[in-house]
Amino acid sequence: MFEQIIDYVLTAVVLAIVFGVAFVLTKSPGVRRFYLPASLIAGFLLLVLGPQIAGHWLPDYQIPSHFYDAWFEAPAILINVVFACLFLARPLIPLKEIGKMAGPQIAFGQMIAWGQYLFGGLVVLLILMPLFDVPPFTASLLEISFEGGHGTVSGMSGVFDSFGFAEGRVIARGLATASLVTALVAGTLLINWAKRRGYFTHDGVIKHFRGKIYYKELVHELRHKGVTMRENMTIKNICKSLFLTATAIAVGVVVYEGLSWLDELFLTPLDFHIMPYLPLFIFCMFGGIVVNLVCQKLHVTVSREMNTIISELALAVLIMTAVGSMSLDFITHDAGTFGVLYLTGVIWIAFAALFLARKMFSAHWFQNAIISFGQSMGMTATGLLFAEMVDPKNETNAVESFGYKQMFFEFLMGGGIVTALSMPMIKLVGLWPFTIACGVICVGWLLLGLLRFGRRRE
Repeated sequence: MFEQIIDYVLTAVVLAIVFGVAFVLTKSPGVRRFYLPASLIAGFLLLVLGPQIAGHWLPDYQIPSHFYDAWFEAPAILINVVFACLFLARPLIPLKEIGKMAGPQIAFGQMIAWGQYLFGGLVVLLILMPLFDVPPFTASLLEISFEGGHGTVSGMSGVFDSFGFAEGRVIARGLATASLVTALVAGTLLINWAKRRGYFTHDGVIKHFRGKIYYKELVHELRHKGVTMRENMTIKNICKSLFLTATAIAVGVVVYEGLSWLDELFLTPLDFHIMPYLPLFIFCMFGGIVVNLVCQKLHVTVSREMNTIISELALAVLIMTAVGSMSLDFITHDAGTFGVLYLTGVIWIAFAALFLARKMFSAHWFQNAIISFGQSMGMTATGLLFAEMVDPKNETNAVESFGYKQMFFEFLMGGGIVTALSMPMIKLVGLWPFTIACGVICVGWLLLGLLRFGRRRE
């Protein structure tokens, strides 16, 4: 028992040291210009120092292998924390108001997500199955990895295992990593291109921050944020936020176990089951909604800042451990499948952001499109970073629209119910019907964006 505690402490210390080194690297000129998050760089460092690379070429300098055994399991646990925090400390407004404010963002985001299933299904049916004999579940990897990211891939580990599709999890982790890097690099290039074309008039994030440094505005803002942080990071708020997060997870576990019991009781005679194919983090998200509603009814205040810190810390460690423990076997065994899916995802999202968004947003199309571009190919923080680059003063209200869109979007796509059920639905109805249905839904969201919110309506 004592040795296990020592191992956990050493594991945490190694993660902290590697993250510190990654944070320093983010400040170097070559890395800073692409805005790569420290968690992603730390994940690459862990991967390089692990048994797959350093263990093969420089075994004397590798991090011990048993650390990676613990890190491999960590993302599937941490994703429950991230989703439990998703709706904690968020004001819940009527769906009608959300639709009114965030309708164009909802239509655009849903179109991209369903399009990933559509084009993922088409390339699997027409290219990958004939050439590489991949299973039909491969069609779901595009949305799981691009829209969902490392957390969703890790959270669905049990689903991959249930379908005997462990290689799919490996490919999906590789796709999630490649798409995140592509989002950060391509997004920065697109913003510079859009600035030259006059799609927004702000001088750019680099000049913006340099100006703040020279005129000491940045120091003032940091001091102001520091005061706010000290007010929120009290022992009471920390304990309360941790307790509410744990309660949300506990509610999710209770609901999950209860539904699993009902599934076993009533569906076993039919030789059909649903719950083994659903990940736990979906129910933790609903647990967060329940806890949030109870807190509002009882007038219990929840620190949004502390909730955000807990969520972002869990997500940072999740990305570090997911990338660091990622298997590289797909490079030799599934390179063709990986390459086709990666190119399909990048081309579709870029096409949607650069061409369809012009017609789906009646105003400020680039500011709205670049947020969803960053989120659909990277993560929510990537989209918000791009928003800061093109609209730092939030004059277009794109950030508010995107935020309310996420409340409607995330429980369905990018790790939501649809994502969790995608592989079971492919098994149940077949890949051709699944792909056709996703195509119809994708076109439906496109038409809604064009005719209800877009420029054609004008």
